[in-house]
Amino acid sequence: MKHKADLKRDLKIGEIGEKKVHPFLISKFKESIVNNNDENKYANFDFRNENRDLWIEHKERYRYRSTSFNTYFFDEVKLNRFKKLKEENPNVRGFIVWTFQDCRKIWEVDLNDTHEDGETIKWYIEHQHRDFGKGYKQHREVVNVFADETMKFDDFVFN
Repeated sequence: MKHKADLKRDLKIGEIGEKKVHPFLISKFKESIVNNNDENKYANFDFRNENRDLWIEHKERYRYRSTSFNTYFFDEVKLNRFKKLKEENPNVRGFIVWTFQDCRKIWEVDLNDTHEDGETIKWYIEHQHRDFGKGYKQHREVVNVFADETMKFDDFVFN
């Protein structure tokens, strides 16, 4: 079980990670990117543009190398929020950025979980019951994106 000091440290590390990634997001997306957490600490997406048609979630995975996993995860509530945003504005785009020890990876949110062949999946939802950083076990649905569906942030070109 985590102590409150550990939780505060983890939250601080996430906040520092957001501050570090922010200028890279502005550079990659070539527009003003706002930290959503300034307005709402519990926002489903950490960043957005001024027009609210670009939403970005950052996941700090500083303890791990990108090659440590064959999937990268984020909470399903973020996918559900993106679905609502997409219903409100069909042109909205969403991205998840994971920062690892060795690199950053990016994935454009794709609501279709299966490739055109109808067999190969891009991502799946999984129920998990574990400590998600609060010091106790929680039930949560997470989206697991296959690592080969992501790309290195350095290679990403926004258009």
